[in-house]
Amino acid sequence: MKIVGLLGSLAMMAAWSTPLAAQTPPPSSPPADDARAQAIARYIAATKAPLKHPLRDAANIDRHSIEVGKRSDGTLIEIDLSIPQPTGGKPIPVVLLLHGGLPDEATIRPKAWQVFRDWGTALAASGVAAVMFDHSLGVPRRRLDQALAETDTVLAWLAKEGPGRGLDTRHLAAFVFSAGGLFVPELLSDSRPLRTDRVVMFYPSTGVVPGSPTAAVTDATLAARMSLSAAAKRLASQRTQLLVLRGGGDALPGLLKLLDETTAELLAADVAFELINVPGAPHNFDAITDSAEVRSAIDRALAFAARR
Repeated sequence: MKIVGLLGSLAMMAAWSTPLAAQTPPPSSPPADDARAQAIARYIAATKAPLKHPLRDAANIDRHSIEVGKRSDGTLIEIDLSIPQPTGGKPIPVVLLLHGGLPDEATIRPKAWQVFRDWGTALAASGVAAVMFDHSLGVPRRRLDQALAETDTVLAWLAKEGPGRGLDTRHLAAFVFSAGGLFVPELLSDSRPLRTDRVVMFYPSTGVVPGSPTAAVTDATLAARMSLSAAAKRLASQRTQLLVLRGGGDALPGLLKLLDETTAELLAADVAFELINVPGAPHNFDAITDSAEVRSAIDRALAFAARR
């Protein structure tokens, strides 16, 4: 049984080399059974990992689960909306949380992961509303249009219902994690129901990583739509505020090389952006590494979202 990064990291950047059923070995293969059990145990542990920041324990917030629409298959799209209490009577800026891609076989979806619940708490405690939902981007094949349709459903609900709930939908930010970075070029499109005016990217995929399982199943047109380098001029012209948090110890093959090449392209396009390198930090450092450097990076992201 071959497993490539089976749920070994919180953002599920790695893909299973074959579907779950095909990976299940015959009963006569106890070592493979053990490896599968260990991989599943690591995945379950990752879903329980907390945000490495003290604001995860803040109490002055409200969280509501709200059905906002349906997917193309008829299943419900449900958001978790975390808001500060009290609100102070002023419209509250909003952050949309976009997780990375993960296999369909992963039954615990990101909205239920502790780290994303903690991000909602930390943002609300910082005076910002947070919206979390599960999308269908997937891995290794990226279902970008399906995931964008789900995102648009959430954004359309925010545009319609947000002001009545005290949300300032004119000030919308996106926090994207890992392969959630592939959304960013399309988030800048005028076709979205709401405009995103600032973006925070955590250990991001800034495009399709050459040689990755995704590269093998992605055509050039789709790859270009998911490339931050290809969107650099649009970022510059729209004056989108961008903060990139780089894990200096990220071991995902090719990710840092692509990120650093993208950084050079952003500079060449004269994009106004901020880059923070967290020395030695791995992928998913916000849920893995308890250090002053990680807390400082999270502090900067929270302040950026609160427009301080």
